[in-house]
Amino acid sequence: MERYEEDGRRYVSLAGLRMRGWTGALVRRLLGPPDRLSIDPRARAAPSLRLYRVERVEAAERGEEFRKGRAPKSHGHEES
Repeated sequence: MERYEEDGRRYVSLAGLRMRGWTGALVRRLLGPPDRLSIDPRARAAPSLRLYRVERVEAAERGEEFRKGRAPKSHGHEES
């Protein structure tokens, strides 16, 4: 999973959320705007990374709305 640490907090990227079963609609509905925008360390000219605090993501994943709306997990990806 794509995790980042900035300003002493842990974040997960939008790509990381998708690996965890999040859809765009769920992100908008349950998380709203990103907690932080950051430069992609692998491609500085790329658009800003949308980062979401891991604590908020994990709390939302425990909810019924996430469990009902999540996308099937992709095969070949491990969660950490």
